[in-house]
Amino acid sequence: MKHIYKILGPLALTLCMTSCSKDYLDTFPTSAYDQTFIFTTTDNAYAAVNGIHKAMVTQYNSRQNQGGYPSLQILVDVLGEDVVFPSNGNGWFINELQWLGHTNENNWPALYPYRFFYKIISNANMILDNVDDAIGPEGDKLMIKGQAYAYRGLSYYWLAELYGQRYVKDGDNSSLCVPLIVNSVEVEKGLEPLANIYAQAVSDLDNAISNLGDSKVTFQRTNVADFNVAVAKGLRARVALTMEDWATAEKYAKEAITESGASLMSQAQYKDGFNDASNPEWMWGFEMIADQTLYFFGYMAYMSWNFNSGNIRGCPKCINKLLYDKISDTDVRKELWDPTGKAWTMPTSAYKKAAYMNKKFAVKDYTSSVADAVFMRLGEMYLIAAEAQAMQGKDTDAQNSLFTLVKARDGSYVKSTATGATLLEEILIQRRIDLWGEGFRFTDLKRLNLPLDRTGSNHVVGTSLTMQVPAGDPQWKFKIPIREINANPLIDKNINK
Repeated sequence: MKHIYKILGPLALTLCMTSCSKDYLDTFPTSAYDQTFIFTTTDNAYAAVNGIHKAMVTQYNSRQNQGGYPSLQILVDVLGEDVVFPSNGNGWFINELQWLGHTNENNWPALYPYRFFYKIISNANMILDNVDDAIGPEGDKLMIKGQAYAYRGLSYYWLAELYGQRYVKDGDNSSLCVPLIVNSVEVEKGLEPLANIYAQAVSDLDNAISNLGDSKVTFQRTNVADFNVAVAKGLRARVALTMEDWATAEKYAKEAITESGASLMSQAQYKDGFNDASNPEWMWGFEMIADQTLYFFGYMAYMSWNFNSGNIRGCPKCINKLLYDKISDTDVRKELWDPTGKAWTMPTSAYKKAAYMNKKFAVKDYTSSVADAVFMRLGEMYLIAAEAQAMQGKDTDAQNSLFTLVKARDGSYVKSTATGATLLEEILIQRRIDLWGEGFRFTDLKRLNLPLDRTGSNHVVGTSLTMQVPAGDPQWKFKIPIREINANPLIDKNINK
């Protein structure tokens, strides 16, 4: 198949359509190309897959904090306790930080993830409904379907994590979550039980693994944005971890490690700014094309230490000092934060400094926002394997998985001899350190049934506002957006009460 990843003109966004309500419905292409043209050949159908890749890093709704998937990664970490705002800055992500956005059905933080993931689902459904009729090799069709299944499974997983109750293994997961739409014909559907949404995510990712791993698939991935079978297995491991299916999480994390071809980055690479898709540890992400950068809508405009944006200059993002203090002095990751707020030279005098500010994320040139985006790294797979092994009582295996990861970050690290709950806590601390800022903390707290606790840290009460939220509190569930409720008669108007 001709690799046409960089063809990102009008055709690429043709399928960026809709969710399940009339409010979002746009059944006709937005460019000059219609779906009949797109699905005539597998080459054209692959262009539709590229459209979803691009949709992952596109700016939406003319809002600076809606720059595709990376904005959702920021949202999830801002809702936790490990990313600290030393001030209100210029206001972006403050509602999210204060837990005032996702808990209000009228606010953008409740609407944006819902709208974004149903756009991805709509694209995936269109591909799955039509690609079998395209002219082209069977292996190409399997590859394209594998990409679409992976995107749909990813989307339903996120929707369940955000808009659903916490999933409890062998528990009652019948509470209503979000609509389940699996074809391009259905428009309005009622809310589906949480268990069914997770089942769909599992089914889709299993199909992605099957299709992408089929022997007929000859497609060779040439860009980090494409799914391969290892990335699909990494996503399957994420879902299994959330569902407390420890054996499955371990299985797929280990297979993702073995099959990805990735390797843990060097300590020098860990300090390079997390901006380059050529990093050997990156399994899945997006390689930004210089003339298609998001400027003030991108991830680095909010999470880097050096991009020339008002948000960065006025509000450098910091680590929770309680977490920082848990990092070994011989660990390279300790160099990514400045506890004094005085050690580093800033690009210009306009940049404010703050204690515990981060240098993990950086642009190569502070006048340019060009930076690749990371969605999955090999380190996460070791952490999933370690946690899943510990939860199964396989302490020796968990110690070994943890050692492989942490030894790469800290040459002086000695393999843990901890067992049981103590070992699990060590693994979870390393997860917080290694994945800081990459979009996991809120959902980790939720799946582990832990409270939000920002007290005793460097969080500024007047800025963070919400300092504690008990585990299981209704605020852990995003509100169904009012626009969807008003547009979809199959959703109970009192669902958010």
